[in-house]
Parts: sequence; structure tokens; C-alpha cells
Amino acid sequence: MRTYVISIIFQSQSKNYVKDEFFKLANSLSALKIIDNCVIVLSKSDPAFYISKGHLQRIRGFVLENKIGLLLVDSLLTPVQQRNLEKKLMVKVLDRTGLVLEIFGSRAQSSEGMLQVELAHLLHQKSRLVRSWTHLERQRGGKGFLGGPGETQIESDRRVLASKIVNIRKSIRKVKNTRCVQRSLRQKNNIPLVSFVGYTNAGKSTLFNVFPNKKTKSEDRLFSTLDPFLKKCGLPKKEYIISDTVGFIRDLPTSLVVAFRATLEEISISDLIVHVVDVSDEYADKNAQVVYSTLEELGIDTGNENRIIEVHNKIDISEQQRFSPFLKSLTKDKIFAISAEKKRGLEKLFQGIEINLYKHKVVENIILGAHETEKLKWLYQKQLVKNSELNENRIRLELIWDNDEKQKFSESFV
Repeated sequence: MRTYVISIIFQSQSKNYVKDEFFKLANSLSALKIIDNCVIVLSKSDPAFYISKGHLQRIRGFVLENKIGLLLVDSLLTPVQQRNLEKKLMVKVLDRTGLVLEIFGSRAQSSEGMLQVELAHLLHQKSRLVRSWTHLERQRGGKGFLGGPGETQIESDRRVLASKIVNIRKSIRKVKNTRCVQRSLRQKNNIPLVSFVGYTNAGKSTLFNVFPNKKTKSEDRLFSTLDPFLKKCGLPKKEYIISDTVGFIRDLPTSLVVAFRATLEEISISDLIVHVVDVSDEYADKNAQVVYSTLEELGIDTGNENRIIEVHNKIDISEQQRFSPFLKSLTKDKIFAISAEKKRGLEKLFQGIEINLYKHKVVENIILGAHETEKLKWLYQKQLVKNSELNENRIRLELIWDNDEKQKFSESFV
């Protein structure tokens, strides 16, 4: 489809960053044939059309002259603004959320991914219902002249969408319950979780694949991974599970955050978050800031430096290697420069993950009497027990815990 891309820049924003990022998003859909892209600088948005009348006339002329079939607008349009633009320009209009949903729809492959994308589409579609198709409305309800106007088409559409949303949420809830069971088994075995996060196309899936065991699909394109992938790594005494998740972008649509909540919550319960940064990208600083802002929105405390490390990826194609952290609170021992594609710097990263996961943990054996059930219950609830062995009236426990957990245990049973 012949497409015209418009990036909306407000005076406080970086022009090139916004333009290039949205152009990459548009280019990631192979069905689109982009004719041109332009930048519009605004001081404020118009409530009816979002852009000014002068810009509107110029765009209308370009659309008609070049027979444009689709207009992409890098902003979050209200339903009224989108409808007004389509009527005025006589062309299909997609805002930023609509484009991202189209990309996610083309990437989803697993049943869980398809459910999450469909839920996001329906939530977005529900907010976009306007009074059209009024000729399908029932004329009147009841008898005679006293009946009401009957059910309008928009009310019928809302009811159908609401029903679909409820059914999909039930299906996603089943997936979430299954994930909770799997998570409880991991926690029971006291195996820590490491989550890879980063801006889309930063190289998370490529890094995931250099770890032993199963692989996931890695491509040089935006949002190649929608579903969380897990696999066990590390040594027998220092095991951990790594998780590859969906990439972040600027202005991540709210409907996507809601739909992918079951996936993103894996990040929130992680023992260690590995922030993968493409240092070859000229906008690496801004992309890193977007990632940390998104983590904050998910309720993750980025100020806890013991929980986050940075992986500066693609140093093989970077003009200059960067060793200063993007998160200012991080120290140099939490920064790892690698090339996942060329497999450079990986040994230090593997060691760094294990050190950061286990540096405060110690393995200790204790013996409890069979009657000390409250202590046993406390230790198992905190998932501190690695192994246990019953010998007559005594239980030998192999624990993995840190000083804080050990102190809390002592204080609880003085």
C-alpha cells in the first residue's frame, strides 16, 4: 500500500530521533510502500485534527497528487481526531498505537502471543468506536409512540467487543495460571530468574541464543520476539533461568502494556535484570532512558543497583566503545561490553551474572528437630531450602540464603 509517514515533533523533542525511530517502525511492515516521510513541528496540538490547518492543506495536496492509500501519524490520536483526518484527507489514517498493533499482529505466532495481540487490538478498537453505520440502528423499541429509540449500532458494537474481551481475558488468565505453577516450581527449587530487557532490536534474542540449550528466533528487525522464552543455565551449584521478553519502544501503547501484563510480570519478579543496549545506535542514550522509564512504569525500582546490570552489545560495529553506565547509579563491575553476534566478551558476562546473583548468598547446612514445624514452614515459604534429608527425628536442610534472610530467621524464632 502506498504510504505517507508523518512524524509529529513538539518543540521540546529531538527532531532526528523521533523521525528516525518512527520511520523504522513504518519500514518494519513489508506490506507498506513508503512514498515519503515528513516532519511537522508543533507548539501545541489542535483538538479537532491534531495538526494545524496549514499543514492539513499541504498534506491533502500531497495525498491526492501521489494517490496515497495510508497515512501514518507518529502520535496518539483521539478517535475524533482520527475520524476527522480520514474525512478531510479521504485516506486511511493510522496513529502510533495502530501501527504498533499492526506490527505485533504480523509477528505473533504462538497461541499466547496471538491472544495478547488480539486483546490489545480489541481494547484499542473499543476506544475507537464512533457513531457510524447509524442506518443499521433499530428505529424504535417497545410499542406505539412511547417506546425508546432502540439499541444504537454503537451500543451493539460495544456489547460484542466487551464479550470478546471477556472471553480472551479468560484464556489469558489460564495461561497466566500455568505460568504461576511453573514459577512456583522454580521458586520451590530456589532457582533465580534473570530477565533480558532492552529497546527493540537491541540484540536480546541473539544474546539469549549464545547461552547453552534451546534457541529462539533472532532477526534484524523490530519486535522479532513477542513471547517469553525461558531456559536453564549455569553450573549445578549456581543454576539460574534466563528469560527473553518483548522489546520496548518509545510511547509504548497502554493497550499493549495491559495485554502483555502476564508476559511483562516475569520481569517484575526477576532476581536480576539484564539491560541489553545497542551501543552502535546513535540514539543509545535515549533508547536506554525509554527502557528505564518503562521499567519504572511496571513498578520496578531502577534505583536498586543490586538488581540491574547493563550489557553494551554490538561493540563490533560500534564506532566507540562505551564503558560509562546509562543508569548513573551502576558501577563499572555491572557493565559488560560484548558482541553477541561475534561471541566476544561472553565469558565475563557469564561470570558477572553468576557473581551478581550469588555474591550475597551462602550455602549452609542446618539441622532441625522434626517438631520444629514453624521453622520448617518459614524456610520453605521463603524458598530458601535447596535440599532436605530426614534422619530419624532430625531433618538436615541445605539452605541458600543471604545475611538479611539469616538474621530475619534468627529474629523470628528467638
